Amino acid sequence: MFFEYNRIAAVEYARRWALGRNPRFHDYENWGGNCTNFISQCINAGGIPMDSHGSNIMKQWYWYSDNNRTPSWTASQPFFEYLVNNNHYDTDNFGVYAEEVNYNELELGDLIQLIENNKAYHTMIITRVLLDGDELYDYLVSQNTYDLLDYPLSLKVGQRRYLKIYGYYI
Repeated sequence: MFFEYNRIAAVEYARRWALGRNPRFHDYENWGGNCTNFISQCINAGGIPMDSHGSNIMKQWYWYSDNNRTPSWTASQPFFEYLVNNNHYDTDNFGVYAEEVNYNELELGDLIQLIENNKAYHTMIITRVLLDGDELYDYLVSQNTYDLLDYPLSLKVGQRRYLKIYGYYI
């Protein structure tokens, strides 16, 4: 059974914790950054359930404690690989359904990753969409690790990939 992603709940969570840390989760700022941990929390707040159903740890996505978590919860590239490989248009595996899309296909609650040599090193969430009439003007993003709230994506430097979260299967 398929359920839609609650974009508003994900964005509300992101806006609440972009400039701080939820004490329920470990802060990885001093161990390479907290960005993907923060984004995982955001999409989990948007209703995407943790996933311990995959055949191995690289096909799962969860955080129960600092000692009981998957690389996909806290590291940008494993997070990307989990997101885009878990479900496709013709599958219904437990957990998230997401895909890489074009810039103009993004909505509130979707994700942007900064990449180098085709590997992600940073993840952000869209927390506002700026329009000029009916035309897309810019996205505002929020993030941990160099904490930012509603920062213009157009001011971010580097190559990007864009990820749309559709929902999840149970």
